[in-house]
Amino acid sequence: MTEELTKHRLTEKFFDLTMLFYLEMQQKDAPSMLFQGQGNILMSLGKNDHQSQKELAQNLHISAPSVNEFVNKLVKKGLVNKVKSSTDKRVSIVSLTDEGHRSLNNINQSELSGWDYLDNHEQAEFAQLMDKMTNQLSQKYDNQIDKRKLSNLKQKMLKITGA
Repeated sequence: MTEELTKHRLTEKFFDLTMLFYLEMQQKDAPSMLFQGQGNILMSLGKNDHQSQKELAQNLHISAPSVNEFVNKLVKKGLVNKVKSSTDKRVSIVSLTDEGHRSLNNINQSELSGWDYLDNHEQAEFAQLMDKMTNQLSQKYDNQIDKRKLSNLKQKMLKITGA
């Protein structure tokens, strides 16, 4: 089998897997937040409530402006509270509301079961391979035009998935 044919088949398999996960997401009526930064914020707070926005950014490896945007959206939805630290007014502490705890439970109950077909070692291995590919492709498309295109694609996908 030629290398081109092998890569083509891998692309087809990846596309098929993506579509199956999308179908499962629809079947489970999964909260759209699960697939965005807001879900990551909720899950991080579920493990360790009352974090500063800086701590959230560090723990989740995302930028401070992104954390601020996600937190503000969660505040508007009534899922988190954001208050100034009593010791340092420059620091905002984020914590789950009762509704945030309920939403987090819904997210945990709607996890996609497709990952259950892989054991923990296989999941970690697959995650490493996806990280490797994502990092390399991100470097390839690391200019403003491509970043804008990627942002637009993400927005379109979020609309398709009902996020």
